[in-house]
Amino acid sequence: MSRIDEESRGAELRLAESRRQAEERLARVRTAIQTEVGFAPRKKPLLLLLAAGAGGLALALRGRKRRRKLGK
Repeated sequence: MSRIDEESRGAELRLAESRRQAEERLARVRTAIQTEVGFAPRKKPLLLLLAAGAGGLALALRGRKRRRKLGK
């Protein structure tokens, strides 16, 4: 049983580390949105939607510039 307990404890530590990293990334995204937009929503789903929308828009505009260069 001790091996199972050790593996379980290791999995819990990895999960805690992963959560900590995700929270740090979320804090960076929140700061970036607050800098660019002027406010940061408190609710995580709304924050993630805004970040995904901004990322999608950036990719769309980036792809559009490449197409123009290739077409000329």
